[in-house]
Amino acid sequence: KVVLFFNYILPLGFLFIFGQLMGARSGGATQVVTMVLVIGILGNGLFGAGIRAVVERETNVLRRYKVAPITPLPILTASMVSGWVLYLPTFVLILLLTHFLYGMPVPASLFALCVLVSLGNIALRSIGLIVAAVVNSAAESNIIVQLLYMPMLFLSGATIPMSVFPLWLKKVAQFLPATYVYSGLQGTMLRNESLPQNAVAALALLAVTAVGTFV
Repeated sequence: KVVLFFNYILPLGFLFIFGQLMGARSGGATQVVTMVLVIGILGNGLFGAGIRAVVERETNVLRRYKVAPITPLPILTASMVSGWVLYLPTFVLILLLTHFLYGMPVPASLFALCVLVSLGNIALRSIGLIVAAVVNSAAESNIIVQLLYMPMLFLSGATIPMSVFPLWLKKVAQFLPATYVYSGLQGTMLRNESLPQNAVAALALLAVTAVGTFV
């Protein structure tokens, strides 16, 4: 149920809501897709990894790995890869719906878009796994995830334009991984930038993945 809600129902719901409010049929589809993709990546990464791993621990699923001759790294990698695979159908569905319903053209930098979506998803899941590692229960995990989810949602630029933020808040936003997810997707979707042109966002998300997995 959690996977269905945060991976499919929530992003698609925002797609139709923002599509109507922002006039997607009149040329605003690209901005709507960018916002919806960021919201979906946040939900999949933080709620999908942060809460799911705690539930598996509480139901003694993770205990079974103690007798397996593997290190924690394959388990963490499997969680990030499985979350990425689960999000791919949503990503494809969002692009198809906006193309056929709202007339959005296929992004010129489709490869760069796919890479940045993948990097963003894996980076946010690594943060979700940090939450799962430090909390004591699923209820506590939900609280911590919300404390991370809300600032990233509102300060990344995905829902509120960063142009209205004061200077100090813009500087704070530069420390949020979701800011680089949004800036990277915005560059590829709105300005047709290639992956090298979004190298800063890509490298930032790779750094978040490496640090989050290590922690």
